[in-house]
Amino acid sequence: MKKVRALIDTNVVVKAAIDISKGSMSPERKVMELVIKNEIKPVITITLLEEYCRIAKELVDKDFAGWLRNLIVTGMKPVFISDEICEELKPKFEGKLPKEDLIHFLTCIAANANYLITNNREFLMKAKNPIFKCLTPKGVFR
Repeated sequence: MKKVRALIDTNVVVKAAIDISKGSMSPERKVMELVIKNEIKPVITITLLEEYCRIAKELVDKDFAGWLRNLIVTGMKPVFISDEICEELKPKFEGKLPKEDLIHFLTCIAANANYLITNNREFLMKAKNPIFKCLTPKGVFR
């Protein structure tokens, strides 16, 4: 059986990492645990990895951002999608989603992802498409 592929949005990844570091349980952390157990195969680009780490540094500090980078690369073992492939798809989808969410959408398309997991309600409403399903972290467990 083919692994379920999912892009996990920045808001979910950073919240999960904060919860792990504090020992708190949340739907975001549960999603991250599924990824670490290799039940969900995450997809990511270098641009998204940099975004995750930049936000982690802004919200916590640079040591936390470094820890998160290590968790993503070694613990999550993501499938890296080329930023160049996403750039090639960009003209087809520009203007249909908020600019800050476009890379997430394009990565899902390029990776043939099954899901995009996010807490961004605006994105959830606008990213409807026949290729992948958008879920909240709570929706993963329904």
